[in-house]
Amino acid sequence: MVDEEGKSSNSILHDGSYFATGSWYSSIVVKGDTTVMMQPNGTALDMKLKFGKFGEADPDVAETTGQKFYNIKLSFCFGKEFTELGVVSEDGLRITTKNDIGLSVLDWMSEEEAATLEAKGDPIEAPPGPYKIQPDILGKFLWITGGAGVGKSTSAQLLSKMHGYVYYEADCFASCRNPYIPPDVQNPSLAQFLQKPLIGEGLEERREVCKRGNEMFGEMMAGGDFDKGKAEEYYEKMCDDIKRERKRIGGDWSIAGVTFGQDLRNFIRSKLGPDLVFVVLNMEMEDLKERIRIRHIREEGTVDILMSISRLCEAATEDDDNAVNVMITKEMSKKDVISKILEKLNL
Repeated sequence: MVDEEGKSSNSILHDGSYFATGSWYSSIVVKGDTTVMMQPNGTALDMKLKFGKFGEADPDVAETTGQKFYNIKLSFCFGKEFTELGVVSEDGLRITTKNDIGLSVLDWMSEEEAATLEAKGDPIEAPPGPYKIQPDILGKFLWITGGAGVGKSTSAQLLSKMHGYVYYEADCFASCRNPYIPPDVQNPSLAQFLQKPLIGEGLEERREVCKRGNEMFGEMMAGGDFDKGKAEEYYEKMCDDIKRERKRIGGDWSIAGVTFGQDLRNFIRSKLGPDLVFVVLNMEMEDLKERIRIRHIREEGTVDILMSISRLCEAATEDDDNAVNVMITKEMSKKDVISKILEKLNL
C-alpha cells in the first residue's frame, strides 16, 4: 500500500469488463490505465482509478472482503465529481464498495460471460410487473412530481400497494430498466437500480434519446440552464412509452418523475391527453435538504446536486390545468401524504 494520495497506474485490475451488482451503473471497462464507466442506457463516462490506502473500510465491506482498509478510489464526473471507495480482491477480479443501496460488487467477466449477461433482461415491448392486465379499463391517470427526495416514488408505490395503481418509475426510463418497481420494496427510489435492464427492438433508439437526456441533466447538475429542446425530445419519447404501456395494461396509473415546471407539464399533457392529473409535492427547502442528507448519508456531493435540481422545480399555479399542490411537512408519515393526495383529488 501507498499513502492516501494513491497512485494512478493500474497493476491490479485485469483488462476487460467488470459488471456491477447493486449499483446505478452497469459496468466499468478497463484497458491498461484507462477506465470507462458504462450506464444501462449506453452512456459512457470516463472514470479515474487510484490505488493505495484510503482509510478504514465500512464494516460490511471489511466483513465481506476480509480487508480492513479501502485500497481503491473510483472517481467520475456527472455534473460534479463523485467518488467511491472500495476494496480490490487479491486476484484483481472483484471490487467491493458500499453505497446507499448497500454492498455493491464489480466482477470481472470474460467476453463470453459478458455477452451472455448483456443478452439477459426484460422485454422492452412488454416489461413484466406486479399489475393486472385490464386494457379495457383505463382508470385514473396521475403523475406525481416535485423535487428530489420529496416522496414522488414512495407515494406512487404506496398507491400501488394500497389502492392497486400501476406504478411507473420515470427514472427507470432514463436508465433503460424495467419501470415497474414492486410495491413491497423498502425504498423504491433506490430499488430502481436493481431493476432488470430492457432488451429488444427499439432499445438502441431509446438509448440515444436517453443519452441526450442524460446530457441535459448533467448540464443542469453543473449549474447550467434548462434545455427545452432536449427536455421535450426526452419526455416525448417517455410519453410514447407510457401511452403504449397504459393501453396494454389498463387500470389506474401513478407515474413518479420530475417535471420541473408548468411549461413542461403542459407539453407532457399535450402528449398524454387531458385525463392526466399532476400531483405536485412541495416541501420547505431546509426540511427537504435534511431528508436528502439522511438518504444519501455517504455522499454530500449528491445532496448538493439533488438540491440544485429541486430548486428548479416549480409548484403548480392557478393556470396549471389538472394540477394540484400537496404541501408536505417533515412530521407527516408516508400514509399521511397519500391521504392528503387522495383528499386533494377528491378520491
